[in-house]
Amino acid sequence: MRPIASPSGFCRDSAYACAGLQPAMHPQGQDMKNSFRLSPIALALAGFSVTAWAQAQLQTIEVTAAKDRYTPIQTQAATRSPVPVEQVPQSVISIPRSIMEDQASKTVSDVLRNLSNVNEIDPRDSNNVGFKIRGFNAAMVVDGVSIPGWFQNQESLVGVQQIDVIKGPAGGLYGSGQAIGNYSTVGGTIAVTTKSPEPTASREVGVKVGNYGRRNAYFDLNQPLSDAWSLRINGETDRSDSETQGVFFRKTALNPSLAWTPDARTKVVIKARMLDNTTLDYSGLPRASAAATEPAAGVTRSTFVTATGLPDTTQNARGLNVQWTQVLNDDWTFKALAAHNTTEIDQRGVFPFPYGRTGGFGSSVMLSGARLWEKLTSDTLQLSLATAFKTGGALHRLSFGFDRDETRDDGFMAFANLPFVMTDLTSNARPAWGEPAVPAAANQQRNRSTSTVFYVQDQIQMGALHLHGSLRQTRTEAKDRYPDWGINNQSTNNKVTPRVGAVYNVSDTLSFFGGYSEMARVPFGSLFSVAPKMEEAEQKELGLRIKGWNGVSATAALFDIQRKNAAVADPANPGLSVQTGVQQAKGLDVDLRWQASPSLAWIAAYTHQTAEITQDTNAAWVGKRLFNVPEQTLRVAARYDVRQGEWSGLGLGLGASYRSNLAGDTSNTFFTPAVTLWDAQASYKRGKTHYSASLNNLLNKQYFAPMAYFGGGQVVPGLPRSLVLSVSTRF
Repeated sequence: MRPIASPSGFCRDSAYACAGLQPAMHPQGQDMKNSFRLSPIALALAGFSVTAWAQAQLQTIEVTAAKDRYTPIQTQAATRSPVPVEQVPQSVISIPRSIMEDQASKTVSDVLRNLSNVNEIDPRDSNNVGFKIRGFNAAMVVDGVSIPGWFQNQESLVGVQQIDVIKGPAGGLYGSGQAIGNYSTVGGTIAVTTKSPEPTASREVGVKVGNYGRRNAYFDLNQPLSDAWSLRINGETDRSDSETQGVFFRKTALNPSLAWTPDARTKVVIKARMLDNTTLDYSGLPRASAAATEPAAGVTRSTFVTATGLPDTTQNARGLNVQWTQVLNDDWTFKALAAHNTTEIDQRGVFPFPYGRTGGFGSSVMLSGARLWEKLTSDTLQLSLATAFKTGGALHRLSFGFDRDETRDDGFMAFANLPFVMTDLTSNARPAWGEPAVPAAANQQRNRSTSTVFYVQDQIQMGALHLHGSLRQTRTEAKDRYPDWGINNQSTNNKVTPRVGAVYNVSDTLSFFGGYSEMARVPFGSLFSVAPKMEEAEQKELGLRIKGWNGVSATAALFDIQRKNAAVADPANPGLSVQTGVQQAKGLDVDLRWQASPSLAWIAAYTHQTAEITQDTNAAWVGKRLFNVPEQTLRVAARYDVRQGEWSGLGLGLGASYRSNLAGDTSNTFFTPAVTLWDAQASYKRGKTHYSASLNNLLNKQYFAPMAYFGGGQVVPGLPRSLVLSVSTRF
């Protein structure tokens, strides 16, 4: 559930996809309270990177596709144009399909653990919280469109080709990200590119089974229909239970797509998405006391705080995305995207009352419940023109664009009819669910948002120097209506957000970059005393990038993000919010990929940061760490594939992920301990058939993490050891 600021949701924490054509180009062609110190781990990683780079300068290495399987050459996400990653003056890290397959990733969170400074999400918390990058909320964009809904970790991976993560604000890069129904881009953007139809036929089917009742079947069928037309359909059905008694997960996904390429200058891709998720709502476990980090004695890890007869929670998403790329002549390329997306959630949950830091401790608690229904509908249009030309010694890649998004957010929240009595969580007895009455239509929330964006971007290459500059003019018109609270806000806001940066190539393998970027967005999801103004953020970043020497690619960056006009409690109007908060995150990210040999690949990701509140109407919160944000994380993973000899086709993987302690609520009344988790994979490929086994939480480490329900205060037991066996074949 959402914090009490909003009746419209259960707690939601406070790629533009290439169509396959390359444009015809011109032939030339505030300070933190704590000082920042590097830990020994960071120094070791930095030392390793520099040493490896120096060694690489002494030899000539031929890099083949096999030696680069974990490092995409280009990304569309960072600038909405196909450019090499090393020319982007901002941290952009990509996860190709090969990593997802090698590690048998089940959720988006499983994939993103391979990046520095991206938080993990427990599947039981996926209805309540989104991803954070560098301490702040991040938006998710699928095939160039900000998908409405708060359910980023519930995306299906069956149709995903690549995930690009842009760290920090990027000038409001995606216009639809300004709208309601998605998280802001303060921390960054998670850009998902799905599989497109291809001119060569391919087919894959597979099944997976595992403990906790895991059952999965999936398929991916690609078929050219003619020289101009290609069809692709992929989908999956997934079922599993959980350690929590009675909590289950069901997912069904279907993604048909059609491509039309009548000639070398024209391409149209039509993609549809259908995604259904069903579960039983889970609110976490109450702690033993205000100072405790675990539940009371007798409240086991599998305890379910619920009511008998609790209905399922469902989330259904539908979407249609049409992209047209047209090379107009040797100088200009036109692109258009139109999309329609809907997401509907019907969530019913039971929770201790009061919740979190204010009470509800121990093994005997009072239970309350609520139903949230919400439907989000968005219509998106994006138009752009791009060209390349040379003036003097500089090559310009210039683009102009227009984005428009209209989003409708309808919903209500009503409290259930539960007997207001104490419930002993050590027993199996639970009160009966009482379905709440649906509020009259006149009392339901009706939020509307329209964003109109114009932008211009120039990427300039002058020898070893690459300059980037862009400006986005954003106009938002918003209606924020909560009749039960007497709120009927209307606002119009205008803001220009810049993005500037430079990359200098010291050599073919080493470059330095620096950048400054801003974002601005009208916030939703809080009850504002007055019409909301734009929430703003800015980032300063300095970094180095290594590419293509001895199989090593790496990005290391120092960053400083400041979030302004954050919603905080209005001291004059309890239950309402005002925009006076300021928060800041500052630190170091390191992301490294090393193809040590054609058979051995390494992944390393490290974070050291401080993220805290620097201004708030509650003076006691100033200086507090941001909720559920670690100060340090480390991920190391290795994969060895036997490519020759008797054991050819065998693959083995091993990984470890560490994170430091986490603030369990905004007031930092408790911190859950640090934890290290191991994972392992094994696979064998024989002909066109692929067998695999994967283990997460290999040592079955038992731990607790903060629960994001109602903004924190309770805990969720960490996922236990899970085993998945799979077999697939291509034909």
